[in-house]
Amino acid sequence: MRWPFFRSLLYPLTALLVALAVVPVALVGFGFFSSNREQIATLEKQYLTRQAVGFARELELFFVDTVGRLEGLSQALAASATDSLPMDRVPAILAEVVKANRNVLMLRLLDRQGNGQFVQGRPFPAGAEELLNPLLARAFQEGLASRPVREDLVSLPGEPPVVVVSFPVLGHRGEVLGVLQGVVSLAGMSERLGEEAARGVVVDVVDRRGRILFSSEGDRLGRDASQHPLVAQFLRAPGVRLTKTYADPFGNHAEVLGSLCPVGDPPWAVVTARQVDVAFANLNAMAKRTALLALGAGILATVAGIVLARRITNPLRQLAALSTAMASGDFTKRVPVTSANELGQLAENFNTMAEEIGRTVASLREALAQNRELLVDAIRALTASIDAKNPYTRGHSERVARYSVAIARHLGLNGEEIRKVEIAALLHDVGKIGIEDAILTKPEQLTDAEFAKMRAHTIKGAAIVSSIKLLRDVIPGIRSHHENWAGGGYPDGLVGEAIPLVARIIAAADVFDAMTTTRPYQKALSLDFVLNRMRDLAGTKLDPRVVEAFFSALRAGDLVPLGEVEVA
Repeated sequence: MRWPFFRSLLYPLTALLVALAVVPVALVGFGFFSSNREQIATLEKQYLTRQAVGFARELELFFVDTVGRLEGLSQALAASATDSLPMDRVPAILAEVVKANRNVLMLRLLDRQGNGQFVQGRPFPAGAEELLNPLLARAFQEGLASRPVREDLVSLPGEPPVVVVSFPVLGHRGEVLGVLQGVVSLAGMSERLGEEAARGVVVDVVDRRGRILFSSEGDRLGRDASQHPLVAQFLRAPGVRLTKTYADPFGNHAEVLGSLCPVGDPPWAVVTARQVDVAFANLNAMAKRTALLALGAGILATVAGIVLARRITNPLRQLAALSTAMASGDFTKRVPVTSANELGQLAENFNTMAEEIGRTVASLREALAQNRELLVDAIRALTASIDAKNPYTRGHSERVARYSVAIARHLGLNGEEIRKVEIAALLHDVGKIGIEDAILTKPEQLTDAEFAKMRAHTIKGAAIVSSIKLLRDVIPGIRSHHENWAGGGYPDGLVGEAIPLVARIIAAADVFDAMTTTRPYQKALSLDFVLNRMRDLAGTKLDPRVVEAFFSALRAGDLVPLGEVEVA
């Protein structure tokens, strides 16, 4: 009695699946983290770039939201003033602005004599007002001369840096009525930097001299960073973003990844950085653990692979070849059944399935061909009945369809596209069902009103066919076959490539048949005249590429005139 391990594939497959569950994950993880270090570095650089860009945008928006709002307030006060400032309403206006923006520490509006109103969000620390007053006084004098003042970074004792702004308030004649002054705190920027420091990212904000204005590392404030690789680039080219790896000039010269983004207004820059060892700490630890797991799993996979390879590979290869043949449409191949285990049963089932699928596919193909033939025959019968309304157009749709198919072949269209062209050409005049017989059969030239009704047959035909799901692909050919390559056609006035290709093909075939058959308004023209006329219409009424395909089909004998042509 043989050991059950060899009678059933359950046991070897179980062992193999255990190995395959461990080995691929371990090997892929190990290979990824050990061989794609540069890719991880790229992702880290992208992260730092996004952080730098985002913080630079926050800085810019902060100044727009605070300084820009104060400038807008000065303009609003100017608009509401006549010959003097509305001092009775000023306290409420200033208080509302200070209340709405916690970063605005103080606002005041002074008239030309230096008198006015002020609102303060909170008291300044001791000694702060002594530093602010001279600066505000100088700014007031500049304001009287119609010059705005903005000091982007003013250091105060016991207070984060502030921005001091001063805007003249101008009257309707351009005279200075007063000066609006404000003090805006930058404490929010320091808080925001602290949030980034918690994520392991060092953020510095530098000015155009390379001095560090803000930093998530407190010991860097005020230091000269002009020799910093990213800052040096900013000093040389202020508008350029940069992300690179470099040695940290402020620490132990460890390798760091950093990114710089200019702010714009104010003319500062944001530098975000993280040490490479910190960025890859988890990566390195995971690589070590993965190596140990891969070693054990690799030994197991090797042993299992040697034992099972010959028993599994050959039958599976035969099944794979059969499935490939079936996928390509060949249902005649069979797999030899050489065992009674699961693989043998699977092979036998595959053979039965291939035979059943082959019969089903053959039956479906035959039914599809019959349905297509039935559809085309029905369409031919319908169009023949429409053409029969007028003795001059009898057989017109069938001829146009044959010409269109020949042109489509010489344009290089595939079989399915040619079938759509044929059906669209057969149905191109189906809309004439909705045109009065008196107009269709009128032997004299149509009036403008009658011609307008006749032109509607393209839209009516498209509407008729739109309700039939299987024919929706041919609607463009029905609707647009009277459009002109150079424009001016109907119903939509399309031009050039905007006209569907199937419509351009039908247009050429329609024009050719119209000139080579006798109509109430003209006799059939000579073939030489018609061919010259077709060349003349290329580029105006007809697509030149379609006309070239028409002549190619004519020369090859694939397009034979079927109308009552006169041979010159």
